[in-house]
Amino acid sequence: MKPVLVEIIIPMITAMGYNCPRCTPLFEDLGLNHKYRELCADEFPPDCKVDLERIVSWAEQAKSLYKHRLRIRIIDAASPLGMWKRIRHWCLPMPVFIVEGQRTHTGWDLSRLESMIDEFIEGEAGRLRKQHTNNYGN
Repeated sequence: MKPVLVEIIIPMITAMGYNCPRCTPLFEDLGLNHKYRELCADEFPPDCKVDLERIVSWAEQAKSLYKHRLRIRIIDAASPLGMWKRIRHWCLPMPVFIVEGQRTHTGWDLSRLESMIDEFIEGEAGRLRKQHTNNYGN
């Protein structure tokens, strides 16, 4: 069964201490140590930090709940890809959730988002059952 792709578009706080293995050596080479990044993170509005923490928490819970049936991709809203997806799907309020590139959800009603994910999982399971029946005549 193919995992359901959920793309999350939210403003990212790159200096917040979420260490990227690719970026950390670059930051260290440039002399941008951890203390400097912490000072930069303090300049971001508290609500941005809270929103990012909420997204990370939900993503961890969803991955443990759905296991192999879910793939999560977090996209920075200020990146070219994030801006393109927001324009393409006509989604302006943050956060934006795009399920399988077809259905969108904005805001923090995560139970509605999980219902959308469940619909895609059930639809995929039904399609596989139908394909199995057609192939084997059961």
